[in-house]
Amino acid sequence: MKSLKFNSELSKLFRYCGNVFEGVLNLTTDTECVVCGSQSFGKRLCKDCALIIDGPPAITTRKVGHYEVHYFGFYEEKLREFILAYKFKNHHSLAKTFGEMLYKTVVVNNIQVEMITYVPATKSAKKRRGYDHMRLVALELSKKLQMPMIDALKAVRETDQLLTKDRAEAVKGKFALGKESKFLEGKKILLIDDVLTTGNTMLEAVRILKGAKPDNISCCVVALNKG
Repeated sequence: MKSLKFNSELSKLFRYCGNVFEGVLNLTTDTECVVCGSQSFGKRLCKDCALIIDGPPAITTRKVGHYEVHYFGFYEEKLREFILAYKFKNHHSLAKTFGEMLYKTVVVNNIQVEMITYVPATKSAKKRRGYDHMRLVALELSKKLQMPMIDALKAVRETDQLLTKDRAEAVKGKFALGKESKFLEGKKILLIDDVLTTGNTMLEAVRILKGAKPDNISCCVVALNKG
């Protein structure tokens, strides 16, 4: 009787171990990449998407007004998928990934930074996503650079640049200085955003930031839209 009971318990143990093994196997084979949806074998990113993070940042800049804007890469292919997944598919965990991209861009280009701020999202965009996507990235970059992140700007007007051909006019009055902008005086500021297209949004943000009397403003984005 003892032998039968022992065999029964052993059989249960084997079944339990088999179920655990099957669960682990499914976890490592059936997961999908949060960016492109490809099989990722238990990781958040597939091999191809992970390579984007490991790649080198650009060492060239795009001239916008009187400012040179640094960027990690071009708004195309995989990097474009990253940004779309972050902004429109609620994968806010990708903020850490973008923080890493911008960190590499800052280091490789030897950008002098004392404080970090960002181009803020409008109220409707924050309500739609549930978070300010560039604020999360700025926080991650702050950790990497070990420099303070300041909420220097606030979006005070909704804009839709697609409704007008005059992009510069569309963003006029969109931003105002926030309460923390008082800390920017005399500091080297890094202003970050996700995508640079015409550059008008970045220039308007810089124009408002200059009112806080920083020593210098450097601009950096995740991606440059060549179109």
